[in-house]
This record gives sequence, C-alpha cells and structure tokens, in this order.
Amino acid sequence: MKLGFIGTGNLASAIVRGVASAGKIPTDEILIFDVNSEKTEDLKAQLGVRTAQSAKEVAAKCENVVIAVKPKDFAALARDISGEVMANNPLVISTAAGTEISSIISYFGFDAKVVRIMPNINAAVGEAMTAFCASDSVSQSEKDFAAEFCSYFGKAVALEEKYFSAFTAIAGSAPAFAFIFADALTDAGIKYGLPASTAQDIAAQMLLGSAKLLLESPLSVSELIRNVCSPAGTTIEGVCSLKESGFENAVITAIDKTVEKDRRMSGKN
Repeated sequence: MKLGFIGTGNLASAIVRGVASAGKIPTDEILIFDVNSEKTEDLKAQLGVRTAQSAKEVAAKCENVVIAVKPKDFAALARDISGEVMANNPLVISTAAGTEISSIISYFGFDAKVVRIMPNINAAVGEAMTAFCASDSVSQSEKDFAAEFCSYFGKAVALEEKYFSAFTAIAGSAPAFAFIFADALTDAGIKYGLPASTAQDIAAQMLLGSAKLLLESPLSVSELIRNVCSPAGTTIEGVCSLKESGFENAVITAIDKTVEKDRRMSGKN
C-alpha cells in the first residue's frame, strides 16, 4: 500500500480527505486505522479508502505511514509497532505537536526514517499550510515525496525543526484564532440586524478574499491596510479602535502562549 494512516481524528481525517481529493494516490492504495472504527468506516464509505484491523497492519503493509495520534500516546504506539516498522522500513510521517524527531526515533528504539510535519485543519479544503523536516536517514526521494504529500492538501515549506514551535502557533493553531475573529464579526452583523448565516457568509468571504489578496499582492501588509483606509474615513476609525483596544498585542500574546506550550511539550522549557 502506498500510504497508511494510524489515527483518524479531526486533523488526520482532514488530511485523508485532502489527499483523496487531490487524486494523486488511488484511494484503494490508502490504508487507515483508528481505535474508533466508526471513524474509519465513515471515511471508507465516503472516500473509498481501505481500513486496517490494527496499527501494526498499517506499519507492516504501507510504504509511507502517517502517525496522527495525540502526543501523549505516541511513545506507546511507537513501541507497539516498532517491530513492523523495523521490518518494513516505511517512511514514518508524524503530525504530533511538540514531539521532535529525536524523541520519535528514541520511541522506536532504532534509526527509523522520520519526517515531521505540522499541517492544519484547512487540509480538509486543500488549503493547509504545512511545515516539514526530516531525519538524517531519510533519502532525497523520500523528502521529495513528503513535500509532494503535503502539497496534496495545501502549501508546504521545508523548515528547520527549531522553527516548528513558531510555525505551529502561526499556522497550526491560528485557524482557531481566525475562527474567533470570524465569530466576532458574525456577532457584530447580528447586532446590526443581519441574519446569522448571512453575517457568517460575509465574514468568511471577507477572510477568503483578504487572504487571497495578501498572497497575490506585491504590497506589504501595512501598505494593504493603508489602501483600505481613506483619510478621515470609516475604516481608519475601526483600525484605530482595534489598536487602542490592544488587538495586535492580544494576537502576539496568543502566539507567545502557544509557542510556550509547544516548547513545554517538547521538553525545551
């Protein structure tokens, strides 16, 4: 089998859907396992992927194995499947936050081929931003596959592992921050009489269009802000209010807290 998944929680399910939608790997070449068989059966019914009876089966049968379990469960799982991983020698792709490559290798007890990736929930719509890095034993062709795999559900960037905590906060966790912003905009729309669904659609399309403009425009963020603000106009009033309310500081503080937690999880603090 070309690709296997151990764990099909929200993030992993989003990745499976993204990979299936990309159409680069036949769905019957994707093998999935989760202790909650309802999740895997739902994905099988919806996407046509195959289901395994155990994590060991995935490790034994697949060329590339995505491990998408909670960080606290990773060590026990790695010990459980280490024999199959050693025998089959697949590329192990980890999504575990705060779990460094050196730790993953130590959990397996031998020099497993490990790629660490940090995607986000936007993989479900093919628009994740994913960072990846690899252990020394990973070949160039395997690194190329990892980059291609990440591109199936969005954009990918190769980063040194020392930057992963910051990346996790800015890309991995920040969709939740964006949803909070969208929710606040929706509530504001409701306050002024808009139906909830209409206000949410307006907020969502605004975020989508703003992101697209930011990606495609040669202008800096500051220049884009100034372009929206007419002198003595309505927008500058709102911008000044956000600054006075500490909006920017609140965002940076949220990133700081997320980075601190990620570093504590990896044992750096």
